[in-house]
Amino acid sequence: MVMTMPLGALQRVMMDTDVDTTLMLAADMAGVTKDVATRIVEAGLPMMANVADEDPWVFKAMYAQSVKPLPEPVYSTKLAKTPKARQALANEFRAVYGAMTETLNRDAASQANATEHQASQVLAATMPAVVKALGKENTRKNEMGFGRQLRNLSV
Repeated sequence: MVMTMPLGALQRVMMDTDVDTTLMLAADMAGVTKDVATRIVEAGLPMMANVADEDPWVFKAMYAQSVKPLPEPVYSTKLAKTPKARQALANEFRAVYGAMTETLNRDAASQANATEHQASQVLAATMPAVVKALGKENTRKNEMGFGRQLRNLSV
């Protein structure tokens, strides 16, 4: 008899269709393969969860993002192709993670064998989709349940 392990929180987030679409767009935007973009997010998301666990403001911002609707893919495609839009994504990411932004980008880049610039673009572009996917796993649909989901990602 073959026993399978249940999928972990990170695996379930990465299998979300919106995350998959966003990963393709982010990879194109950053000039990396989808595999590299995936590795960046797989490295960065648990670190983002750790930051949220330590900083109530980051936690609140991530929870708010988790209940917000995602932009349409067409809008995302246009968004990813303009320099102003890419800067807006980076600014939003920095607004949430503050002083930890460079550390997140550097560490995710190192783990994914990418540059810091590539990691920063991928993490900023994918954050809304991955946080939204994490929110879908929040069966209680409240902050406590979202916190539990984040702790399931923490490394």
